[in-house]
Amino acid sequence: MQQQGLAPNEIMQLHEILTLKNLGLTKSVTMSPLVLDDELKTIIKNDINMTQQHIKELRGYLEQSMIASAENTK
Repeated sequence: MQQQGLAPNEIMQLHEILTLKNLGLTKSVTMSPLVLDDELKTIIKNDINMTQQHIKELRGYLEQSMIASAENTK
């Protein structure tokens, strides 16, 4: 069975989501040393870990889409 790539609008949406995730991750990592409350620090640390996982997944979808698109054009 041949895997289809994402539609152009879906690729654009994934790029937008990836950009927002990267921006949020940068902000969390930058601000985390300034947090004094232990509970808030734990929440931010968990958010950083989850966001990193989401970014890896989004990159994987984009890479699979690019591979599928390249194979479909052959």
